[in-house]
Amino acid sequence: MEVIHVLQSVASPALDRFMLLVTQLGSQQAYIVLLLIAYIGVDARSGRRLAIAFLTGFYLNEQLKAAFHTQRPFQLEPGVVRSQAALATAQGSGFPSGHAQGATMFWGLAAFYARRRWFAGLAVAIIVLVSLSRLYLGVHLPIDIVGGIAVGSVVVALALALGRWRRTVVRGAVVGFGLLVPLALHLLFPTPDSGVLMGALAAFLIGPELVPHVTDGPWRGRLVLAGIGIAVVFGVQLGSHVLIPEAARHAPLGAFVRYLLVGISGTMLVPWLGRALRLVPAATAVRG
Repeated sequence: MEVIHVLQSVASPALDRFMLLVTQLGSQQAYIVLLLIAYIGVDARSGRRLAIAFLTGFYLNEQLKAAFHTQRPFQLEPGVVRSQAALATAQGSGFPSGHAQGATMFWGLAAFYARRRWFAGLAVAIIVLVSLSRLYLGVHLPIDIVGGIAVGSVVVALALALGRWRRTVVRGAVVGFGLLVPLALHLLFPTPDSGVLMGALAAFLIGPELVPHVTDGPWRGRLVLAGIGIAVVFGVQLGSHVLIPEAARHAPLGAFVRYLLVGISGTMLVPWLGRALRLVPAATAVRG
C-alpha cells in the first residue's frame, strides 16, 4: 500500500482525470478499436496474430484471477480508491492486473511487429502509464501489476515463438477447430467475459480463412476501411444488445454467439466491403 500512498501524495482533480483517461486505454472498447485498426488498416497477418494472442491471453488472465482470488487495495483500505469512476474499472479479483497484462500483450506484440524504435518507446510508455494509473487510482496492488506484466510478457514470448513455427494446415480444419475449441473452452471453463473473448477469438480464427483480407493497398483506402470497420462492429454490438433478449445475451451459448457475430462483422463483412468498394485488393487466405 505504501507505493499507492506515495503516488496519491501528489493527487489532484486534474491528475485524477488524466489517470482515468490513461486507464481507459485498457477498456474493452479501446481494444476493439485497436485490434480492428491493426487487422483492417495496418497489417492483416500481424493483426490477426496479435488478436489471437491478446484474446487468448486475456482469457488466461481471467482464469488466473479466479484461481488466486486476491483482494484489491480498496477492499483492504476503502478510502484508497480515488473515485466511483475508478471503482467501475475494477471488476473481479486483483491478481494479475488485467490492465497491465493487456497493455503488455497488445503494445509489446505491436512493437515487435512494427519494428520501429519510436513505436517501441511509445509502447513502453503506454505500458508504464497504464500500470501506474491502476496504482494511482487505488484499484491494484503493486504485486498485481508485476504479475500482469510478467504473464503478459510470457504470452508475448509464446506468441512470437509460435509465429516462427511454419506449418501447413487445411483450411477446413482451421475453421472447424477455430470454432469448436473456443466454444468448448467457454462452456467447460467459463469466466465472466469468456463469451466475449472466445467468441471474438473464434471470429479471428475462422473469419480470415473464409474471407481473406490483405493490407497491401494504398493507406488512404485502408484508413477509410478501418473507420468503416469500427462503425460496423460497434453498430452490430449495439444492435445485438437491442435485438437479443437479455436472458439470451447472458446465457452461455448466447454470449458466445453474440460476440462471434460481432467479431465476424469485423473479420468477414468489413474485408468483403473493402474489396467491394475497391478500398483494398483481393487476397488469398491470410495464414498465421
